[in-house]
Order: sequence, then C-alpha cells, then structure tokens
Amino acid sequence: MKSPGSRSDFKKMRTLDPATKSVQTKHRSRFGYSQDWWRESEYSAGVSRSYWSSTRHPSLCLLYVLPLLILYEAGIRILGGNQYDSLRAGIDSWVHHGMVLLGLSNTWIPPLALITGMGIWLQKEKEVPVWRAEPLAGMTLESLSLAVCLIGLSKLVDLGLNQLEHSQVPLQLAQVADAPSSGARYLAFLGAGIYEEAVFRLALIPLLFAVSRFLLLPGFLASTLAITGSSLLFSVAHHIGVPGESFTWYAFVFRWIAGVYFSWVFVARGFGIAVGTHVAYDCLVGCLSIPA
Repeated sequence: MKSPGSRSDFKKMRTLDPATKSVQTKHRSRFGYSQDWWRESEYSAGVSRSYWSSTRHPSLCLLYVLPLLILYEAGIRILGGNQYDSLRAGIDSWVHHGMVLLGLSNTWIPPLALITGMGIWLQKEKEVPVWRAEPLAGMTLESLSLAVCLIGLSKLVDLGLNQLEHSQVPLQLAQVADAPSSGARYLAFLGAGIYEEAVFRLALIPLLFAVSRFLLLPGFLASTLAITGSSLLFSVAHHIGVPGESFTWYAFVFRWIAGVYFSWVFVARGFGIAVGTHVAYDCLVGCLSIPA
C-alpha cells in the first residue's frame, strides 16, 4: 500500500499544480502536419513577432498583395482602354471568360473575391494582426532571391530533360497574348502572379488538404497530395484555355516542379512571398526576352 507522501503522488501533484509547473503548449507545425498547418504557434501578449513569423500572417500578406492588386487592376484599365480585358493573363483570363459565359459583366468580382477571401482568413486567424510596413522591403528582397533560385532550378531541369525536349531556358510561367507594350506585358505578369497563386496555392492547397484529411489520410500524406495535386493542375492549366501553350514535356515538367516550388514557398513563407516570388520570376524572365 502506497503512503500519501509517495514519490508518485508528489509527481502527480506537481503535474496538476500550475503554481509549481508551467504548462507547455505544443507549437503547431509550420510544414503541414496538422489540420491548422497554415498557422504558427500562438504568441503571448507583449512578445514581438520575428520577421520570419510575421511575414506569414494574413494581415501582412494582405498589406503586401493589396498594392500589387490595385496596381494591376488600375494599370490594365489605363493602358488597355476599352480593350483592357485583352491584357489579362493566365487564370485571370480564364475567370473573366467564364464570367462572360455566365452572363456576369462586373470585372471587379475577382479582385473583390480575393480581398474578401483574405479578409475572412484574417478574421479566422487567432494571432494578433501585424500592421507594420517595415517587413515589406525584406519580403521583396526575399521574393527576388527565391525567383533567382527558381531560374537556376530551371537550368537544372533543362540539363535533366535535354534528351526529351530542347527548349530555351528559363521559361515564363505567365501566358500572355501579344501586348501593345512591354509595360502592358509586365502588368500581365503581375496579374498572373497574383491570381495564379491565389487559386493554385491559397485556395487549392487548403481545399485538397481538407479533402484528404476528410478521407482520413495521414497529415504528411495529405500535405504531399495537396502540394502535388495543385502543382500538376498548375502545369496543366498552361496548356489549355486562351492563350494556351502547345504541350512539350520540358514545359510541363518544369511548370510542375515550379508549382511544387511555389507551394513550399507558400507553406513555409506565406502567401505574400509566394506572390512576390511568382511575379519576380516572370518579370526577371521578361527582362531577358523582351527587348528594351
């Protein structure tokens, strides 16, 4: 028979007594291994968030993406005049063609839907919003660095696939029709980066992850399928629709790998930097292919 002062009773008392032992909260995973994989651990009041943490918060993502979205929507209207829809690229062009088929003529629906979606994400986020402009310059530099790394990755892919297809590298990820000026084409790159990341990363990855978890798949497998599936759809999307690119193995495989790359940027660094990386990549490639 155990005495009231046994060692096991003492350990139990220390475990249950908050005054003698602080409760350690397990941090959420940053890389997709729980249902709340897009969030980070909660921060105590008065504790400042680091750059690496705050740039993932939806408030700072909104602060970073919103000016780019306004620049794109206003820019194509100024440069395109009555034909500004012809300057749209990628998934943005798809969406507006679909709206026309459905009889919807309000071209502000997609940008308002994106802002509303990010607003809902912000409202559901438990952490304190980060309304600071200081990290935005760092996010731009980080996006440029990640874009340069993707250009290097495209060259490695070319070396690996040169027996299947021979293509000049690096490829543009944005599909744009013939633009009247290089400025209009860069705006198309901007729109493609915003809307393609919004659809294939911000919307599709959580959706595929939620469906996989609903089917009782393990978290790691659900994350892998979500990233792989969204990336394959991202690659396929470049070969259908208007303007659609003719299929080549090099273009398909590279864009699939690029989709995986953007997906991990999105998961590890947040939506804002994923958009910045996508836009920076297309613009850097545009500098190489568009004459001054």
